Amino acid sequence: MGDAAGLGERWVVWRAVEDSKFEVAVSSDTDESVESAGVGIVQIDERQFDVLSKFRYSHPPVEDYLVNELVERGLDPTEARRAVDDARTYVPRDDSPTDLATIPRFLRWFENSYGKHTLAAMIHDELITEQPDRGALGSDSLSDRFFREMMRSSGVPFLRRWIIWSAVALRTRWVAGGLRMWSVVGWLVLSVVGISCAALAVGSLVFDLSWPTLTVALSWPNASTYWLLGVAVILIFVAAPLWGNQIGAGIVAAGVALWIVPPAIMAAVGWGVYLVAEHLVFRRLR
Repeated sequence: MGDAAGLGERWVVWRAVEDSKFEVAVSSDTDESVESAGVGIVQIDERQFDVLSKFRYSHPPVEDYLVNELVERGLDPTEARRAVDDARTYVPRDDSPTDLATIPRFLRWFENSYGKHTLAAMIHDELITEQPDRGALGSDSLSDRFFREMMRSSGVPFLRRWIIWSAVALRTRWVAGGLRMWSVVGWLVLSVVGISCAALAVGSLVFDLSWPTLTVALSWPNASTYWLLGVAVILIFVAAPLWGNQIGAGIVAAGVALWIVPPAIMAAVGWGVYLVAEHLVFRRLR
């Protein structure tokens, strides 16, 4: 990896998304009138692809931000710049196929494995290794923020990119182990309580249910509904600090979980039913 294209190469704009800040390396023999290019891939099995094109993310303000972050963490400015250049450049390798973006099947109603975020996801995957904080930037949480900035530059809408960022940040905290992992467990417990309260509140409104004791005590009509909704909202902000310096991801994750988790569960159940049915049909035909 590196800052400049190799010998006999030049950088042109990624064709798929206008002004995405991504550039693709093409041969210097390519007609000078060619100002954009696509990223070539070859499918090698059911889910994996080999990438044929070198590409990079090129946006000086974000690059400078990353360099400053690494310098504050103790790196020499020259080393920091080299690390950022490595981090923002994707060089194809035969031993490193990609699935583009790793999206569980039961969440593909929300986001596909390809789209405006494709190149950002591929670079992010290269920055996240099996061991925490061993990527080019030396920090998985910083790599996650870089991912969010690359999605922003590629035109991924605000809420969508923050939701995706929350998902990868959750993974980062979980694999870190120790206190960070247990803080995620605590957040998940509070989230389940909050989602349950929100669901009960909706049920109270739809089916006109109430808790008479609470209603009388507070002298409110539908007091149980308001109480449950209040608990659900408060828990969002109570649980968010468990994400540490990724508190924004915690707030977003808690807020969207109320409407993403239920359909995701239904989709997962539906997918499971399909797999069972497919297995039974296959066995019968065989």
